[in-house]
Amino acid sequence: WQHRLLLTPINNTMNLASLPKLAAIAGLSVMPSNTNARELQTADEICVEGYVMDFFCIERGTLFDNPSVVSLAEPERHSVHCLVDVAPCLASPFEVLYALPEASVTSDIKHARGWRLDDKSKDQIIALARGVGRIAASPTCTTCTEDKGGRLDNGFHAGMLATVVTPSDGTNPAVITINRVEHSFPDTPFCGVNGVGNTGLEASVPSAIITASGSNFEKAARAHGALMLIGWGWLLPSGVIVAKFFRHRPNGFWFKIHRPLQMLGLACTIAGFTIALVNFDVFSGKGSISHIHGSLGATVMTFGMFQPLNAFVRPHPNQEGQERNVKRTIWEFVHKGGGYGACLLAVVTISIGTTLLPNVDDQKKYQMAYGIGSGSILLSLVAFSFCDKSKYKDSAPVDHMNPLIGGQS
Repeated sequence: WQHRLLLTPINNTMNLASLPKLAAIAGLSVMPSNTNARELQTADEICVEGYVMDFFCIERGTLFDNPSVVSLAEPERHSVHCLVDVAPCLASPFEVLYALPEASVTSDIKHARGWRLDDKSKDQIIALARGVGRIAASPTCTTCTEDKGGRLDNGFHAGMLATVVTPSDGTNPAVITINRVEHSFPDTPFCGVNGVGNTGLEASVPSAIITASGSNFEKAARAHGALMLIGWGWLLPSGVIVAKFFRHRPNGFWFKIHRPLQMLGLACTIAGFTIALVNFDVFSGKGSISHIHGSLGATVMTFGMFQPLNAFVRPHPNQEGQERNVKRTIWEFVHKGGGYGACLLAVVTISIGTTLLPNVDDQKKYQMAYGIGSGSILLSLVAFSFCDKSKYKDSAPVDHMNPLIGGQS
């Protein structure tokens, strides 16, 4: 609960002057870095320094190209590639993070959202980051120019003289426009009397400490994961198992179970896929784990949605004594092969997806739910089919129902 104190999206704004009282209530040794910090006003001239991060990575809670890293905990691991190459990152606003004083923080959140850059300043930062970024970094910075040294792989840090455009509203930090900017380093102050920037201004302190984005990204990720686990992790493979191992039951039992399981499972996966398309943009970070997951997911969904379509155009089955229907044989190969292939590919896709959840604790929970929960259910279903089959081993051959005409399948 101490961790969630700094992450709650409902009202995660703290006035510096109130930090000692909040610390006492929470049992944390949190102290303000500057209790004399004043509210920033429009047109104030300030000196700012800190790591620069795109709001997309701030909003999701973990780094886009390194999902195991909490964004506001270790911004030094945020790659230049992610900042200046990845489309959703580039499309989002850029913010300068404020390093919380070491003595004031006991959770894993070590930085706050300090200041947001206006569009002109964002373009300046992109140009500077591409100049100091290294092309041969891992992941590769495809738009880096290396015209300003080109040695940086991760953790773009900058010092700047800026003017306040819009004060903080308590939910988002103050918007600033850059007058002068330089690539800087955390251990070498840019601002201050002795700062390398020779600014003559002390480093500005945000009037409010904001450590949450106020977005629903984490909720959307959980909903997407849950629906895909239910659909591709349980219902759809259960339907495949029923169709494969329960044909010994009379009166088309397997089909009466198979069809509703597939319909319900597909409905869950379509809902989960829709959430992903609306809330996430994984197709632009080519080569990243997120891009691989998104590409595999789109492929699996294509197979999944194709299955009910080809089921409705299947040729009539072979009648006893007739030569084998070639069209029927081809259809069975396509339908069964597509179903098996989609379920197997879903295993890889879900496994990768569980590593992309913003919250590390959620990753473990979903991995256990999939590996232990779904695995146990599916293995139990297979085991039951063999036990059940022994009860019908002496039964006469049965007809299997056709979904279209109520005849034989």
